[in-house]
Amino acid sequence: MNNPLIVATVAFLLLLAQFRSVDAAGPYDGEWKGSATSTGQRCKRAVVNLTVEGKVVLGQVQFDGDTSNINGAVDDGGTVGATIGFQPLRGQFTGDEFEATFKIQDCQWDALLRRTTAGDRSQTASGRLKGR
Repeated sequence: MNNPLIVATVAFLLLLAQFRSVDAAGPYDGEWKGSATSTGQRCKRAVVNLTVEGKVVLGQVQFDGDTSNINGAVDDGGTVGATIGFQPLRGQFTGDEFEATFKIQDCQWDALLRRTTAGDRSQTASGRLKGR
């Protein structure tokens, strides 16, 4: 009779441990803001904003009159793999800077962002980014 209760308790504790590790603060947590410039003359400068919490990277890039979402992940070494729509974005965190490159249509951009705020350990990624 107690076996199902023990199994349920152990399963709950294991599940709880996974949620706690998701909320753990990472070294790249926070808000990152900057711009992206293109070597092509017809491609205008873009504004780039990222929010990092744990391994989750979310943000937006604002082109002239158009905004696209950024979705991705960061590994322990600071390497980011993300997409802007269906196009890849690759980047690297180094200290309080983030450098990335991405290409959309026939324009390639180099982005440089700086950390503007450190992550808040009292909020989760889903809570802080819910409004995006």
